[in-house]
Amino acid sequence: MKINPCLIALAAVTLPTTSFAQEQTVKSWHHSFEIYGLLLNISGDTQVGTASLDVDVDPDFILDHLEMTAMVRLEGIYHNQWGYYLDYSFMKLGGDKASVTDKNLGLLAADLDIRQGVLEAKGFKRYSYDFGSVDYMFGVRWWDNDIDLRLTGQNGNINLSPSIKEDWVDYVVGARWITDLTDNWVYHLSGDIGLGKDTRLTSSIQTGFRYRFNDWSDLNLAYKSTWVDYDNEDDFAYDTASYGLLIGLGLYF
Repeated sequence: MKINPCLIALAAVTLPTTSFAQEQTVKSWHHSFEIYGLLLNISGDTQVGTASLDVDVDPDFILDHLEMTAMVRLEGIYHNQWGYYLDYSFMKLGGDKASVTDKNLGLLAADLDIRQGVLEAKGFKRYSYDFGSVDYMFGVRWWDNDIDLRLTGQNGNINLSPSIKEDWVDYVVGARWITDLTDNWVYHLSGDIGLGKDTRLTSSIQTGFRYRFNDWSDLNLAYKSTWVDYDNEDDFAYDTASYGLLIGLGLYF
């Protein structure tokens, strides 16, 4: 039987190429980008200078006073083992009348402007189990808060405008559990806990379901909450919980 030299040459070229292509597919990066909205509530208290203020922000207040917002998440994983996670939420709220108590001046009327940005940057290692996959996470949560107050006395003889521009970094560790319920529905649960130089405690939790439309998009229906207890022991303290229902659209590539 005669062997065609062209077939031998073709096999020599094709076999290594096919093996290389399969190796590249196995070791490729997989990314996702999500844009989401949050029916946000913020409750707690803050200190700006010597003024103490109760924080009570609900979705109605945000819709009435929102000037700017952005909420996005970017994630990638390599060979279904090592990955990264970036989540950034930002909002700017316009002023509103409120009553605050100053340690030295007593009860005052106030206009309040709030700008809050929170960036989470995490790396993770994924392990697969019979009950799903677990990502063991480590990283930082960066807080960037600007609070402007305009304080006036009841008789108009006090007019102050204290403002704070405060940012800090907390170090966090956590885990995320992901499991397929059906071909289309996925359940996820994640949480973390951490500390910082002036942070007594910070923590977050997110749980919900993702619905796959196809291979490249899904819908995220979840609940998200973040707590922080920060005090620089000088002119700013921030002890709040931010929480609410989350709706997001994820794109995969």
